[in-house]
Amino acid sequence: MKLNIHPDAVKNFNEQANALLLELTTSPKSTEQKSAATFKPDIFVAAHLTEKDIIGEIRVGMVDGFGNEVAKLFDAGNVLMGLKEDGFQKLMRLSESMQRTKPLSDKVSVRFITDLIFEWVKNKYKNTTDLSMTDFVLRKCEEGLKEIEIWIPIALLLIQSEIKLGKIIFKTISKELIDSWSTAWQANNPEHSDKVKQSFDKKRNKIQGHAASTIKLCAEPARAYEIAQEETERAISLLRVFSSAFIFPRVVSYCAMLGRENIESKLYFTLDEGQLRGMSEGFVSSEFKPWLLDNSFLSKIKPSLDILDEILMCKEMSDFQVTVLDSLSLYSKSALCKSVADKLIYILIALEHILLKNENEPIMQNIGERIAFFISNKREERKQIIDRVKSIYALRSKFIHHGQSIDDMKTMERFMFDAWLFFQSLISNVNRFKTKEQFITKLEEVKLS
Repeated sequence: MKLNIHPDAVKNFNEQANALLLELTTSPKSTEQKSAATFKPDIFVAAHLTEKDIIGEIRVGMVDGFGNEVAKLFDAGNVLMGLKEDGFQKLMRLSESMQRTKPLSDKVSVRFITDLIFEWVKNKYKNTTDLSMTDFVLRKCEEGLKEIEIWIPIALLLIQSEIKLGKIIFKTISKELIDSWSTAWQANNPEHSDKVKQSFDKKRNKIQGHAASTIKLCAEPARAYEIAQEETERAISLLRVFSSAFIFPRVVSYCAMLGRENIESKLYFTLDEGQLRGMSEGFVSSEFKPWLLDNSFLSKIKPSLDILDEILMCKEMSDFQVTVLDSLSLYSKSALCKSVADKLIYILIALEHILLKNENEPIMQNIGERIAFFISNKREERKQIIDRVKSIYALRSKFIHHGQSIDDMKTMERFMFDAWLFFQSLISNVNRFKTKEQFITKLEEVKLS
């Protein structure tokens, strides 16, 4: 694939790259690590690396106390040469600017471009390239592009049929699929066949039979995974909207990318007079269960899924569609919360995001009335909904301003059901309006009719 950047941008990027050459500074080579720390924890060493394990040229850099890279260096004979401080920051700004250009934004990562620009700087210093920076980087980018299919396992999600949401298709990781992966990997690594099989067998317990988000794209591997994560997070947050965790205050959804499901575990030892008598390991709670989406349930939510899929595939969404997706994303986060108070706060933030024109509007009154007139056409039901919203804001106020826990589960449950009905109806009506202002104006007209 040929990558082209506008000539004016090329000129600007090359000028910035040439200026980087003037930022190169030297650092002495050090044969021993210096550390001010006198405390050396007795951490278990899982493996020892030797020279045989080093493949290719060693990359040298510096990190700060938080592990963030702050310098890039290369071997220049008796010294290390590189970009530090202002020079490194200029390198990062150039990399970010290049990555934001349309031809590169969905193809390569900032880290990939940063490494390539620094490779050009090194080659330019050593007189091993005559190419301009953009020619050098774009050529390397083109070589790095690959057609890639990425599968990201989803924790505790079981589906009977495939689900499409935007660029993501949720599929089942079957036994046959894992078998084929394991067999192919063993064939490519015959000297480690047993270890490969053991590795796949160990993973089966977590992923076999569970769903995975899948996506096909053309990009360099690191950027491909970044995009896969972004698209998966958006798709799974929308899928979660149909979970029972939005109806019952004590129910938590663990439907997230595997490793981010936030299931708490415990490990402790019991000693008696200094002697080990027992050891316990397990989960803090046993209430989490897989979310099973059979074909019967999928058929019920299919109309809403189709609407969301169509919106996600739009090349240009309307303002209202963007606002609805943002609101649904906030709402979805409430299902992941273990604390009822946290759950309530996310729900209210999501409702305020979609139902308030601006920060000057009376919050409680407008939220209550607009929910009521959107989900019900019965006078008595509307009054009850408005009263519940008032009670809920009172509970929120007690928690935020006075630190009181939320223990009125009956009011909370009824309010959560009202909110669930609101968002389900919102999905069905998302294409009726172009802007949030049109949506709210319509609700005001209904209220006054």
